[in-house]
Amino acid sequence: MTKLDIKNLNINQKIGQVIMPRIDFNDPKSLPRARRLVEECEVGGFIIFNGMRDIVSKTTQELQSISKIPLLFGCDAERGLGQIVSDMTLFPFTMSLGAADDIDLVYNQAAFIAQEMKKCGLNLLFAPVADINSNPANPIINIRSYGDNPELVSRLCRAFVKGCQDNDVLACAKHFPGHGRTGVDSHVDLPIQNTSLETLQNSDLVPFEKSIEAGVASIMTAHIAFSQIGDGSAVAISNRLVSDVLRDEMGFQGIVITDSLHMEGIIKLGDEQYLSQKALNTGCDIVLDPKDPITLIQNLSNSELDVSQLNPKVERICSAKHKLLSKNASSDLNIKEQGIELREQIARESICIVRGEVLNLNKAVVYTFDVTNSDNDIFSKFNQHLEENGLSLSKRSVSLNDNDDTILDNVSKDSAIICLIYTTIGAWKKQSCLPDNFKSILFRLESICHETVLVSFGSPYITRDFDKFKSIICSFDILDECQVAAADVLLGKLPAKRTLPVSLS
Repeated sequence: MTKLDIKNLNINQKIGQVIMPRIDFNDPKSLPRARRLVEECEVGGFIIFNGMRDIVSKTTQELQSISKIPLLFGCDAERGLGQIVSDMTLFPFTMSLGAADDIDLVYNQAAFIAQEMKKCGLNLLFAPVADINSNPANPIINIRSYGDNPELVSRLCRAFVKGCQDNDVLACAKHFPGHGRTGVDSHVDLPIQNTSLETLQNSDLVPFEKSIEAGVASIMTAHIAFSQIGDGSAVAISNRLVSDVLRDEMGFQGIVITDSLHMEGIIKLGDEQYLSQKALNTGCDIVLDPKDPITLIQNLSNSELDVSQLNPKVERICSAKHKLLSKNASSDLNIKEQGIELREQIARESICIVRGEVLNLNKAVVYTFDVTNSDNDIFSKFNQHLEENGLSLSKRSVSLNDNDDTILDNVSKDSAIICLIYTTIGAWKKQSCLPDNFKSILFRLESICHETVLVSFGSPYITRDFDKFKSIICSFDILDECQVAAADVLLGKLPAKRTLPVSLS
């Protein structure tokens, strides 16, 4: 690829380069719109949602072939490409890697994700999650974070950046300057923090500093407002945080990308033209995921956008594209089995015992508390594994309408009580906390004179409410491999040597 000379680009082409709309393969209008965005607006790239491997690969190839300027194709595949592309590999939530605390494992995971992305023509990974989850009630970061220790998060972020970029995919540390203190999902509303810049510098900013040292190609801003910093604006439109802190003080010379403009946390502050213009004038290089990109590009061409600032932005973007696309960006390796083995390794090396020992009884009643709205058989792999190892089980799924009046009916005294809790994290989901009636029933179950076990699949913070269970085991995902690993710990077949990467106090 010949290096682009931005002097040959007109103003409309330069504006197109700083806009990154979405392609949603569940939306039949998305692909025709993407072709128009390439041919008429010359956008710089796309963020990908949904789809199957073949259609994603075909689409990226087609759009690259008709684009005059090479395209970036990004995705939120922090847990693996299977998070976005349904027939690719999905890994346990990031906190699993924090519990394992193994930089080689993180490097290998990032390298694998990059290789699968290249199979689909994708070249920009919106990860690692550099947020330090210091708020146990955080509804959107939580188990997406490596943990609550700045040194741990920094060490693993560096490994992820290296693993990703050594395999020719651009990494993006997110969400600057740290989303881990918030108690609000920024997809729903704008979190407002009174954290001082000094506090951020001593904690939340450290993983971003280490990611910069590792050569991270890009950084994504959070949709958060810090009332004590600058004029208190949301980060993407805060000159103090983006231009002064990130650029000047931290010395970051890579690409700065806003978080999605689909999120309520930012769109409540103004229309897309206003927000994009402010973000670009503030120091961001790419506006991510606008709802109406064609109108936005047209309006920006006639706006008060500081045109003199476009050149360095486009230079950074095109420079990254040149470095990326001048290499062999394809991947023909058959790595499916490698991904399965890596997922199992992460699951088994991340199990934590908060307290207790292996199961002594060979008979148990298993109660399932599913906050994730999954199918009723979410627990089948865990139960099946116990039964295959000789345990006699009876199973009870607890619903939101149940109460604790009859919860212990017909439970014999020679049966252990095993309580499985399934939680998760995701945009708009609100599935990381226990409903009150679930708590009430669990309080009742932990108080009986049986061998009692609590197993959490998802957020470890939900176990803080219970101090009477004889044993508490934490995994960080509902994947089958995580459930088998937890069952093996309970059976004494797998030693759980790890400690939680977050404090429960």
